[in-house]
Amino acid sequence: MLRVLIVDDEPKLREGLKSIVPWGELGYQIVGTAANGSEALEKHRHLAPDVMLVDIRMPGMDGLRLIEAIRTVDAAIHLLILSGYADFDYAKRAISHRVDGYLLKPVDEEELRQYLLQIKEAIEQEQEWRTLNRAASDMSREQFIQTWFSQESKPDPAWRQIAEKMGLLWNHYQVLLIHDHRHVESGQEGSHLLKNRLIEAFEEQGHGVVFSMHDYIGILMPIPVLTAGGRKELLQMAEGAASLAGTAITSSLGRQAHRLEEVPSSYRCAKERIRERFFYAPGELLFSGSERFAGDISRDEQQPYDPLQWMEQLYYAVDVGNVEVQRNLLRSAAYAMVHEGYSEEGMKRSFVALLTGVYNKLMQHHTELQSRTKEYSDRIAAIFRQRTAHDLCQHSSQFLEELIWQAGKGGRDQEMKRIMDLIQRNYSENIKLETLATVFNYNSAYLGKMFKNTTGEYFNTYLDKVRISKAKDFLKQGMKVYQVAEKVGYTNVDYFHSKFKKYVGTSPSNYRKELDL
Repeated sequence: MLRVLIVDDEPKLREGLKSIVPWGELGYQIVGTAANGSEALEKHRHLAPDVMLVDIRMPGMDGLRLIEAIRTVDAAIHLLILSGYADFDYAKRAISHRVDGYLLKPVDEEELRQYLLQIKEAIEQEQEWRTLNRAASDMSREQFIQTWFSQESKPDPAWRQIAEKMGLLWNHYQVLLIHDHRHVESGQEGSHLLKNRLIEAFEEQGHGVVFSMHDYIGILMPIPVLTAGGRKELLQMAEGAASLAGTAITSSLGRQAHRLEEVPSSYRCAKERIRERFFYAPGELLFSGSERFAGDISRDEQQPYDPLQWMEQLYYAVDVGNVEVQRNLLRSAAYAMVHEGYSEEGMKRSFVALLTGVYNKLMQHHTELQSRTKEYSDRIAAIFRQRTAHDLCQHSSQFLEELIWQAGKGGRDQEMKRIMDLIQRNYSENIKLETLATVFNYNSAYLGKMFKNTTGEYFNTYLDKVRISKAKDFLKQGMKVYQVAEKVGYTNVDYFHSKFKKYVGTSPSNYRKELDL
């Protein structure tokens, strides 16, 4: 409650003012009254009122002399003048002593009420300013920036005064935000080292104020960076500091701001982009014009991500040793995930599943890979440590290239032989010429002609003959017909019967009976 002292030489008026307005409802409390100036000075000293209502005409020390005396000891008090005379000379003199209002007797209730509401609002603003001013005297420029950027609402005018006091009232602003990749590993000590290097590179050279904010280090700069050359130079400065600190960073530049109120928006802009750093190219300064991973591919051009389909094509590419195709398939898979809105965690999990599926499938036909299962499992798990989608694709491609080399497919064998070898190993799978054409980067019709010219058989005929040859071996082992059909890739037993009879001249059952004779 705000404390009020009423000063008037008329007892009835003093009592009347106590009841003319609901003081408590307005946030006020009458702490005392005085009949003259001398008594008022004494009570002011003991009661420390926030507001005084002073009669301008009193015997002895009149209201103006009282106000002059009060102002010498209390510059913050709020004063309302009461007068039974419309004496404007008095009013002018009172104004020079910063009074808040001039009320004629008899006092109008509504007019007094409005003055009290205005004074209360002014006192609240003064209290807020004093709090901020005390804080400003104790806080550093970094602490001020941290508090400033944490504000949800628009800054109070007092913020401008504090910024000016701290030398932060500039014509232009821009925020550079930096993420330390080794923050988790090196902890606070490592972050302090990077921050100190940034202070040397930026703050001590007059290029801005360095501050910490959550998991980031920022630089509030007074000169905006708007050109490609400027961004390149800025990135070199930041990375030079990071190199001296023995760490790697990602930097993001917020939009330019012209007014103090716009600066937190520059910070939020930089923070939003740096949080999405996984989807941008590594080693670049992120800004509003940075292109996201797969950003140049429209949704109309992009295939949907089907895990089984991509895993099958990727396996064939690895199995036949086609490095270029497996690289393209990995990148296309990543593009598909981005366009379908996968998060960083979602993409990494999907790549783990993709590479695990390819490795397990490859290991079935290359048992020599089993001896390195622990090593390869660690390599796959390292996917979760990749910093960007570009790094993810590169790491995965290098892993698959090593599998190609380990599986003995790193040479330059003729592609038709590779296809025939692949069929011999994967005859039970749903192998299609179209899939192999994609893997070998051929038109399917052209690949079919090449296959016919090389083997003398159409692709489907060659596949059928391999399957039937394998089926004969399984029948010799005593397996049942339906089991053999499934094992060699025919899901329909009747279809298997017709194919077997076509190429062998008899049914599978008769063939097995003839073996028993």
